[in-house]
Amino acid sequence: MKLNTILNYLAWGAGIAGGLLVLGGVIGFLTGGPFLGVANFYNFFYFANSFLLFAIFLVAATRCCCCCKDDKCCTDEGKKE
Repeated sequence: MKLNTILNYLAWGAGIAGGLLVLGGVIGFLTGGPFLGVANFYNFFYFANSFLLFAIFLVAATRCCCCCKDDKCCTDEGKKE
């Protein structure tokens, strides 16, 4: 498995985790009470910020990490574009 593919899967996972934490924060805000044992809904947003920033970093890393030869990047199949 290529490093590019692994970073892409990690980016998707971090993005989904961040999105779920944002959703948990919105649900906690709308219900007004503790949600999933968290009394303060803004704690979800603090953690979501880290996951979303990590996902953005990994997406940028997948764009930089490719099998470049002669200033041309290869696709996943190994063919030059």
